[in-house]
Amino acid sequence: MKFSINIFKTALIAFGFMLLNGCADELDSIRPRNQIAQDQLSETDLGKAVNGVYASMENFIKAFYLDGDVKGENFKAGPSYALVDPVMMTASSSDILSLWQSGFFSLNQVNFLIETYETSANKESSTVKTAGGAGYYFRALIYYYMAIRWGGVPVLRKRTTEIVPISPEAEVWNFIMEDLEKAEALLPEFSNKYYLSQSACHALFAKTYLSTGNSAKATEYADKVIAKSSFVLATSSVEYAMSFVYSNQSEEIVFALANNRTSNTLVIYDMVNDVDNSWSYAPASDCYSNLYADQPEKSGDIRAQAVFGQDELRLIKFPNGQSGQFITTASPNRSPLVVTRIAEMYLIKAEAQKNTPQGKQTLNDFMTKRYVSVNLPQTLTDREFQDIILDERHREFYGEGFRWYDLKRTNRLDLFKTLDGRNYLMYFPVPQNERDLAGHDNYPQNTGY
Repeated sequence: MKFSINIFKTALIAFGFMLLNGCADELDSIRPRNQIAQDQLSETDLGKAVNGVYASMENFIKAFYLDGDVKGENFKAGPSYALVDPVMMTASSSDILSLWQSGFFSLNQVNFLIETYETSANKESSTVKTAGGAGYYFRALIYYYMAIRWGGVPVLRKRTTEIVPISPEAEVWNFIMEDLEKAEALLPEFSNKYYLSQSACHALFAKTYLSTGNSAKATEYADKVIAKSSFVLATSSVEYAMSFVYSNQSEEIVFALANNRTSNTLVIYDMVNDVDNSWSYAPASDCYSNLYADQPEKSGDIRAQAVFGQDELRLIKFPNGQSGQFITTASPNRSPLVVTRIAEMYLIKAEAQKNTPQGKQTLNDFMTKRYVSVNLPQTLTDREFQDIILDERHREFYGEGFRWYDLKRTNRLDLFKTLDGRNYLMYFPVPQNERDLAGHDNYPQNTGY
């Protein structure tokens, strides 16, 4: 990845101030003759570096949060936006460039943390271990988000201003696994949903194994999370809704970024449920009318009233603090950015177990918590079982960025309404601006663009 000079300088300057405030000059690589050696940073300094990385990852997750809903046809245009062809992308699209650069900007900061851990003389310190585990987890998470979109991307094991060619997709997935193995060995047991833990790592393992087709490992790692007594599926609309508001007591969340800011707040509601008439996206009409409808095998979905309001103009899953919301929140600007919930682990496990008695049992265990009545058929075809899984994921994660990749990952392109045979859109284009900077041989374009 090669930033333009201005972007790169801005990244370095911003990170320096984020790390140590008044000591920024000491760490700013723009002035390397004044730089403190990374292995000489105190644990206090390292803690500040970790906090800086958490803040950067909040920006990263916010940038990607609704992308999979937009391209997954979950939305129509809101009052201040035009959405004509939701799945369409081009190499010159500014939003594609923004997502790419968001990934590598955050990666630059995460790699600083990893380098600091790897050069530390005190690796047995719990503070240093946790910092290293956070670095490896966050790097794996960044690459997961990018691999599911672009496939092959540059693999950066350390900070560099040199051009690193794009690696094949298989190598990117292997790199993610490598980092998760390192994170698993360093992160502590779960104690707080706003801090990284082994459970967060196991959840990302489960997602990655599902993506790479290893059903046995996906089941194993999803089970590791499900087995923890810390995580419990919600059984009421209020409990479900509580996952998405500030200072919640939800036991659904495995890991979320706290987003506990007093300035430069990051909010999801402003894109789908703003307090004025300026939001970009409204629920697609077919989703609003049909997504939570009763079906022969299930009725009384507890999620419905927590997601959609009285009309199809707003998505109230992320309440804005005003009247007319399903659940009240005193601090809508500080609602958490949810990364993983226990519900995902149940649905990963059921999908990985396939249309077997075990898979049906896992699915039933999940659905009985989400419906007033569940009556799964005794006999299902593999296609029917997959349809139920995809429908549950659609209901569960509406507004959380899952839909586009769910349809890509399962090759259910028939469920797109506007794709119209443009299957190349299942991979994002490499931004043309980045290709021009790095060279077309180093950054080959994905097929179709």
